[in-house]
Amino acid sequence: HFSHAYTDAASLAVWLALPSVVEATRGASAVLVQVYAAELDDPALAAILAQLRAALPDACIVGASTVGELLDGRTLTERIVVGLSAFESARVQVVAVPVEPGCEAAAAAAAARRLRSDGEGLCAALLLATPLSLDAAVLVGALGANLPGVQVFGGGAGDYALHRRSAVFTDAERHERGLVLVAFRGESLRVEARSYLGWRPLSREMTLTECDGLEVRRIDGERAFDIYRRYLGIDDPTRFFLDALEFPLLLSRDGRELARVPVAVTDDGGLRFVADLFEGERVRLGYGDPASIIGDALEVGDALRAFEPDAIFLYTCGCRRFLMQEDVEQETLPFQAIAPTFGFYTYGEFLGRDARIDLLNSTMVAVGFSERPRRHDSERPSDELASAADADPTSIDPYANQHARIVGRLVHFIGSVSADLESAHSEVLRLSRIDRLTGVLNRAGLDEALASELARQSRHREGLALLLIDIDHFKRVNDEHGHAAGDRALVHVASVLAEGRRSYDIVGRWGGEEFMVVLPHEGPDAAHAIAEKIRRRLEESPLPPVGRLTASFGLTVWRDGDSAERLLARADAALYVAKREGRNRVRLAPD
Repeated sequence: HFSHAYTDAASLAVWLALPSVVEATRGASAVLVQVYAAELDDPALAAILAQLRAALPDACIVGASTVGELLDGRTLTERIVVGLSAFESARVQVVAVPVEPGCEAAAAAAAARRLRSDGEGLCAALLLATPLSLDAAVLVGALGANLPGVQVFGGGAGDYALHRRSAVFTDAERHERGLVLVAFRGESLRVEARSYLGWRPLSREMTLTECDGLEVRRIDGERAFDIYRRYLGIDDPTRFFLDALEFPLLLSRDGRELARVPVAVTDDGGLRFVADLFEGERVRLGYGDPASIIGDALEVGDALRAFEPDAIFLYTCGCRRFLMQEDVEQETLPFQAIAPTFGFYTYGEFLGRDARIDLLNSTMVAVGFSERPRRHDSERPSDELASAADADPTSIDPYANQHARIVGRLVHFIGSVSADLESAHSEVLRLSRIDRLTGVLNRAGLDEALASELARQSRHREGLALLLIDIDHFKRVNDEHGHAAGDRALVHVASVLAEGRRSYDIVGRWGGEEFMVVLPHEGPDAAHAIAEKIRRRLEESPLPPVGRLTASFGLTVWRDGDSAERLLARADAALYVAKREGRNRVRLAPD
């Protein structure tokens, strides 16, 4: 791999004529040229692409607009950089596809079909796309479905924080709404891709209460912009992106920690993102921890050193450069000590395979390439076994690189204070959602839990059932045995409902003598069997001095497009049927 920072056509010609470059490209099975440019309308860009095509007629040439460029592990700004990778035996194929509005899945499927039609052996793919102008989450989801088993990595094109236009391109075409996909094939080709975040939560946990596509309208019932205004003092929506760049929303999804960076304020006070968020997801405001970022970089560097790459490509979020300022090379430069390192600062990063291709924000994606068999440690010189930490560019000057250290201390302090406040807030919140008599969720807790489950179900469609349960003849218990006995009866029923439940089942007191059970991952037959089991257990566990207690059960299951109101209305209607038919029975709402 060879890298070049463009200054003029003459220097590019000299670089292309270097004996090492000529020798590598002459005998190569494939040549990939990546071009990353700060300014799309720079007149030099078209000339560079033409010059590269003339010098390398068989090369695959791709590129993107950026928010910063990486060359030899160092950060450049407002430049054009060229990276040339010559392969010994692997094959490289490029597909560029425009994306019409709302057609992300179809465009991704079409690109994948073109790659698959070229034969077997597809092992990895570089994705460059334009998240500013399309739904990149849909795009990567469709790619995963259509490229099974293929490692996908890459970055989203940027525009130096202007958020107006970005593009991906080859030497023959450019798309401001589209994707470029580079396929790698080869039995000897090894690819190792890693990512890390390094952002830490600052705020309490909050719930996304209203979302529409890539817009978040409300968080905890408030306008989303007001959350940033209140916590961070960001008042000017016209420069929101620059003010909020370092403060993404952090969330956990399917066991993975993700960040989402807001890019603009909508007219109604919502926030626009370039990556997906869903109603019901729990989020926190986050901030980058330089110490964690640098530590993660060294850890990933050690993993790549063991992998023994011939080249390392970095696709790293522009907010990392904004956060780290002059210290950003403490993260990127150690990779250059391992192998030639090249890449760009992005608007979103891509990484994964199959159904787990993630659209990332605020992360670093580091990808090692090699066509050599990996050696055992016993075959490697001792100096090659050194940790990436040995390449830490920190100066011995005690005043150097203090920005990251100071910010790290502040982040640690804020995190500790936030943890204390979060613990107190969580306890208050828990108490506000618990029914004081029975110890199960109260109406407010059930409302929140049901909303969260409905949001999850609308995404994953794994099944959801709802039980409404009413104690039979409860007024008679109060009248004959007193209200204290009635309270004991409510506690008894709550304990029967909670007994034997799975960790993800939800039990609560809906009000009065009515209870609710939410059963995730269940269809009608399994849910009916669970309800019958609960009904029998209650009937067979008498409570002195009341005696035998029974209850009537109304059951329904989730249907496509269901709201909480629709689900509850069907369960309530089924409960009414159970009571009308004689009580102490389970009735399923009809389809």
